[in-house]
Amino acid sequence: MAVVLVQQVTAQQFGGNPPSLKWQQINTDTVRVIFPKGMDAQGKRVTDIVQQISRYHRSSIGPLQHKVNIVLQPQTMQSNGYVQLGPFRSEFFLTPPPSSNDVGSVNWLDQLALHEYRHVLQNNNFRKGLSKVFYYLGGELGQAAITNIAVPNWFWEGDAVVMETALSLQGRGRLPAFFNDFRALTLANKKYSFMQIRNGSYRNFIPDHYATGYLMTSYGRKHHGQTFWKDVTDDAVRYRRVFYPFSQSLKHRTGKNAAAFFKASLDEYAAAWNAAEKPAADTLTPATNTVTNYKYVYAISDSSYIVSKSSYKKIPGFYERNAEGQETLIVRPGIGFDDYFSYRNNKLLWTESRFDARWGWKDNSVVKVFDRSSGQMQTLGMERRCFSPDLSFDGKKIVVATITPTQQYQLKLLDAETGVGVYTFPNPHNWYYTYPKFTADDQHIISAVRDQEGRMALVQQAIADGSVKILVPFGVQTIGIPSVKGEQIYFTAAFKDADNVYTLNGNEVKQVTNRPNGVQHMAVAGNHIVFSEFTADGYKLLRTNLVTSSFEHQHSAWLQPDFGEGGNILSTIPAEEHKVRKYPKTHRIFNFHSWLPEIDDPEYGLFLHGENVLGTLQSMVGLRYNYNEESPSVSAALLYGAWFPYLRGGVDYRMQRYLNVNDTIQIQWNELDWYGGLSIPLNFTSGKYYRYLTLNGNYHQVTRTRSGNSKYVFRDNNIQYIDLNGSFINQRIKALQNINSHFAQSLQFRYNRSINGIPAEQLYGRLDLYLPGFSANHSIVLQGAFQQKDTSLRYAFTDYFAYARGYTKPFYEHMYKLGANYHFPIAYPDWGFANILFFNRLRGNIFYDHSVAYNFRSKQDVTYASTGGEMFFDTKLGNVLPFTFGVRYSHLLNTNPGDPLRKDRFEVIIPLQQLFNY
Repeated sequence: MAVVLVQQVTAQQFGGNPPSLKWQQINTDTVRVIFPKGMDAQGKRVTDIVQQISRYHRSSIGPLQHKVNIVLQPQTMQSNGYVQLGPFRSEFFLTPPPSSNDVGSVNWLDQLALHEYRHVLQNNNFRKGLSKVFYYLGGELGQAAITNIAVPNWFWEGDAVVMETALSLQGRGRLPAFFNDFRALTLANKKYSFMQIRNGSYRNFIPDHYATGYLMTSYGRKHHGQTFWKDVTDDAVRYRRVFYPFSQSLKHRTGKNAAAFFKASLDEYAAAWNAAEKPAADTLTPATNTVTNYKYVYAISDSSYIVSKSSYKKIPGFYERNAEGQETLIVRPGIGFDDYFSYRNNKLLWTESRFDARWGWKDNSVVKVFDRSSGQMQTLGMERRCFSPDLSFDGKKIVVATITPTQQYQLKLLDAETGVGVYTFPNPHNWYYTYPKFTADDQHIISAVRDQEGRMALVQQAIADGSVKILVPFGVQTIGIPSVKGEQIYFTAAFKDADNVYTLNGNEVKQVTNRPNGVQHMAVAGNHIVFSEFTADGYKLLRTNLVTSSFEHQHSAWLQPDFGEGGNILSTIPAEEHKVRKYPKTHRIFNFHSWLPEIDDPEYGLFLHGENVLGTLQSMVGLRYNYNEESPSVSAALLYGAWFPYLRGGVDYRMQRYLNVNDTIQIQWNELDWYGGLSIPLNFTSGKYYRYLTLNGNYHQVTRTRSGNSKYVFRDNNIQYIDLNGSFINQRIKALQNINSHFAQSLQFRYNRSINGIPAEQLYGRLDLYLPGFSANHSIVLQGAFQQKDTSLRYAFTDYFAYARGYTKPFYEHMYKLGANYHFPIAYPDWGFANILFFNRLRGNIFYDHSVAYNFRSKQDVTYASTGGEMFFDTKLGNVLPFTFGVRYSHLLNTNPGDPLRKDRFEVIIPLQQLFNY
């Protein structure tokens, strides 16, 4: 799904808000809610909901509670939220998702509070037993690591979805579209193993852990009681059963392990889904081995259409599909917060994201218009916080749904040529508009709206005076995208167990389609209706005769769960008096939270990490040991990200470094390195490309002293040098199966130079160019690198050069390398064993490296060339952690100075650092 409520991942954007933003807080014994000035109402509402849940709705997870910080972020258009440990905090991104099908129509702030605070309580109550020991040993991230091993991700999210459902009118457990994934597999009789469900697939459509988790957690509460999961998780986080603690606890209590429990829960839901009617319809899209989505459709004629299409192999595009089924690409959209587009008068309209170059939590949208007649792309110049554009029938105006940072929802009319706003519709109730459409006479706007209680209606609003007519009354059903065909209005809605197409016949709503799974969008073409329906292979286009019928607005029992929490609490929570105060940005400025290991062979370390709640200061102090040199070191560092640019400073003291000059002379010394500098991270992402530019500059003061029994006296005890480096990445978006982007560039440079008269200098540069291969998922990667350094050996800088594969490091003054790689997929095994290791993809790479080094002692160039192959395994560890490892064979075409007789070399590629970057 495009919109997710993320838990247990580091979604924090370091230094994401400008220093001009003034922060306030409401501080209670349960929660500290931090929000920008002027958002008192939102801060108070979150506080009231959290305190209500804390008082009356903790019994199903446990009694433990620790105070949490919740930060409200109103400047981003992302619809998201998360809770994390390290540091313990939560952030709510306040822009609601433009589609009500994704997470429902409950007031977005309320839903975030219900869902995310459940994650807070989970983390609070999982600090016990062995998990508590790891908390004391490793801090908050120590607890996070051990509890995420003990408790699967499907439980974290499924349990939170249960609570948002139990405590509101709706929640995803009452949302028909939330079940589209598993229902599609059931209707297609596709049965995947539990390990496949847990680990996903590059080849087949697999539902995510939200859907899996809700099936299992709702089934558990229904059949085993309200406190069932509290007892299961209590066993798991205490590791009462060391191996597979969660699954073993399930089996101990129910006789079923996790796989059997999943099957039982799915079977219960599937019985209801299989009983539904399955009327026939003509399929317009061909069968394919690749998951493909036709999500939105517009009719050009009775038998040709404009569609959006994406697949696991290809990025999204807008296509014309003719009567023979032939598809012609029109244009590909760029990166956006919403994948929706509209079509009228031979013009396609959509929105694309625009990001603030410096501040990560500030972003907007622009309206894009592609004119098929002229082939011209137009970007309406003004950036807005807007979604879902629609063009008037006369082509002169565009309507968009907008949202302000203070959470005021609006409809705006724009001039279609300039993008200038010409009218803002009155909205006294602050309804949230979704997918507005012009009526055929351009006098009204049709839109689905959500009220503050989370109910939805279909309304008609006059352009002349803003007056509103309610076409479909407010109710708990979700309403999707309307479509205007002459005087007739069609729309999708969840009046029954699946989203279907409906129309207005006077004041009466009539049903048009009666599909067993969710219908996303529709277009009327002659006497037919064409629509996109979700299937086990993605959204497909279907067609049926255009007929209407009466229907009964009713949901089956599986969409009306009762979890014993008392039902909807949102309308009855009392508004308490909360004092709003200024939030000091220096509050717990260091906020040390976790000990983390650092493994980057040959260096191993342990560091205490800190970060303040607003994400403006990161701090680190710890120990490191270099195995090659047998030298310990201590380090401390600070990074301040509230200003522009970042400020950094730190110190490294490395002891007992040594260098063997020959068999009898050993140089041994201690080295103290003070440094400080600036960093400028910039985001120029737009269109189809992610673009990032980072520039860094650091000053170092290095002092070296003899240690041990060394008799060597350094000629240069004090060294001052600058370290200038930067990187630029330009990467086109890629599809799921694409190994690399079809077009990307990565440029790195680094320049080190002494500034106090000591001859020490090094220049390094590298360029990687990514190009498409001979097949959609193949990739060509060309590399070029250069490094030059002084040869006085008075001081040596860190070596970043990537040498020709298979060779040991040569001795040189300057060196360049050219490399060519051809990456390709080999297989998608979708196989694992013992819930320990799961193989998602096997891929290969054929390479050639050619490097030339200038040996300043022999005064000649020396060539080092190699060719060979690599095989990589993209896997998941423990059903959760992505992990890639591989093997490499290198054939040396020249003599290796470190091993002259050896021409072939085999290596195992294990990037250890990725284990600790998760």
